[in-house]
Amino acid sequence: MVDKKKKQEKVVIEGVGKDAEVVTNAKGGKQSKSPMAMHLIDPHFLEHLLFQIDDKYEPYREAIREITRFMILKDKEFLLQAMIFLTTSECDTLIRIAKVLQEGAEHYAPNNWRLIPQEEHINHALIHLLAAEMGDTQDNHIDHALCRLMMAYATQCSPNFSYTEYKEVNNGI
Repeated sequence: MVDKKKKQEKVVIEGVGKDAEVVTNAKGGKQSKSPMAMHLIDPHFLEHLLFQIDDKYEPYREAIREITRFMILKDKEFLLQAMIFLTTSECDTLIRIAKVLQEGAEHYAPNNWRLIPQEEHINHALIHLLAAEMGDTQDNHIDHALCRLMMAYATQCSPNFSYTEYKEVNNGI
C-alpha cells in the first residue's frame, strides 16, 4: 500500500532539473551545479545499501552496481556495462547520448564536458539514476545518465582524487 501511494506522489529532487544553477570550474568547464556528492559515498556501502533494500532486478540499480564496480576497480568496461542496463541497443544509446550532447553544446559549448573531471561525471550519472529510480520527471534522467557515463569513460579523474580512499588535496597553500 505504501509503494502505490509513493508512486502516486510527484517526486521532485531539488537542484536536479533543467533549471539548476550553472557553475564554471577553474578550467572553464560549465555544468549544472550538483546538489549532492554521490561520488563521495563509499562505493562498497552504496552497492550494499541499494541491494540490501531490494534484490530484484531493476535496470537503474544494476547500472549503479556497475558504476560502483568501476569506482572500486577503475576498469572503464564497467561503465559500458552500466550503459547496457539502461538502453535497448548500441544505436539507441548513441542517439540518446547525441541528443544530450546537442543540448549541452547549445547551452554551454561543444565539447565543454571535456573540461570537467571524471568524478563529476560519475556524480551526475549517479544523481540522474537515483532521480529516475525515485520517479523524478524534471529531466530525461536516463539519457543524461547515459551521456555522463560516456563522458566519464572519455575523461580522467582529477589529480589526487580517489573514489575509495582519502587523498590530500594541495590547493596551492
